Amino acid sequence: MDLRLTRRGLLAGVLTTATLSACESAPSVMPTTPTPSFDPPGDAPVAVWELTGGLSAAGTAALRPPRLVVYGDGDAIADAAYRSRLDPDQLRTLAGVLADDLRSTAAQKKPTVTPTILDAPVTKVSVWSPSGTLTFTAEGLDELKADHLYADVLYDARDRLAAVHKTVSATAQPYLATRVRVVAVLALDGTAGSTGIGSPVAADPSASSSTTSWPADVRLPAPDREGLRKADLDGDAARVAVRMLTRDLDQRGAWPVYRMPDGTVVRASWRYLLPNE
Repeated sequence: MDLRLTRRGLLAGVLTTATLSACESAPSVMPTTPTPSFDPPGDAPVAVWELTGGLSAAGTAALRPPRLVVYGDGDAIADAAYRSRLDPDQLRTLAGVLADDLRSTAAQKKPTVTPTILDAPVTKVSVWSPSGTLTFTAEGLDELKADHLYADVLYDARDRLAAVHKTVSATAQPYLATRVRVVAVLALDGTAGSTGIGSPVAADPSASSSTTSWPADVRLPAPDREGLRKADLDGDAARVAVRMLTRDLDQRGAWPVYRMPDGTVVRASWRYLLPNE
């Protein structure tokens, strides 16, 4: 047998020995999982802050928009009334910190005490992440802050969105859309009635003198059991509603009074629908 080593064989042996030695002495390292890329759908919400429930009548609840919706293209819409735009870095940072907030251990803990404030609204925050949508809901979040019922991290998430909401509202750029939601509620039934938005209306025949005839071109469905009529309109129907009906822009419940063709007196208002509604 020829025991001579060629230069190529010698080099291969040295490399093999060095590799084995390195494997024996180096700590085991698990391959890292690549971080999913941040690539949200441009027309889908990345972050949503909304209030539901609480002490609100059917009319208000039917017309209430989310407090803030931020979309994947950076478009930010507050109260379905004002809009602005986040740049890509702002959008990525907002989504990242919100996802961290909602993934934290503290955010997963349930309150040990049941909320005791009656008719408190429910705060809901949702955020898109590459691994899926994260959400939390908390009844009476703001009302119970002093009681420390909920984790601070939930308030952090709410405050981050509130700061964006404040910025968007301050720009005062109006949000416009081609689709609208119209809501009408019973105002007077001949003996007593309710606006459906939280304030009673006395049965005063003179009230009819302050009413306006309902626009014939704005068609609404028959009322439900609570006297609520709601319709989402598009195209020409939406444009007519915007032109003929008064909008409660500040959501103060100042809904004008109208008399329907059948003689029913209602209060009504409208708002623009969001892209994802």
